[in-house]
Amino acid sequence: MSEKPMGMKNRVALAVPTVRKRTLGTAVASGALAVAAVLGAGGQALAGTNGQQIRIVDYTGRVNSVKIIGQVQKGQPRTYCLATPHKETSLVGWWWRDYTRLAKWTDSSCGADGGTYLGSQDEWVKATQYDSDWTGLTIYTNTY
Repeated sequence: MSEKPMGMKNRVALAVPTVRKRTLGTAVASGALAVAAVLGAGGQALAGTNGQQIRIVDYTGRVNSVKIIGQVQKGQPRTYCLATPHKETSLVGWWWRDYTRLAKWTDSSCGADGGTYLGSQDEWVKATQYDSDWTGLTIYTNTY
């Protein structure tokens, strides 16, 4: 900033700060960088680029919950129990990726209420998928 003389009062020079064009341009550029940093540091994956939301598809009719064991969008290990009362059940807001294990149960609480363990299956969830934010994982019947 510079000062522009405005006159004298009681033998004191009065000055008003002026903004140079270069300073204004720097402020605008700094603001744009700040906005870009906030948008770039978001916690959720967008457009299927760092994980997928999961839709469990169960046509066996035997599975009432699935314990999902795997990695979320930033690679942290997570476990989530999802009740699956319908043929298709979606888990909204959780973004999974890479190796994922589905442990299948007859009760709606992943065995906490005394349900029977029906086995598990391993799935691979792509970290990047350009056409959707969702991936469907179909339950199959384990054979023992």
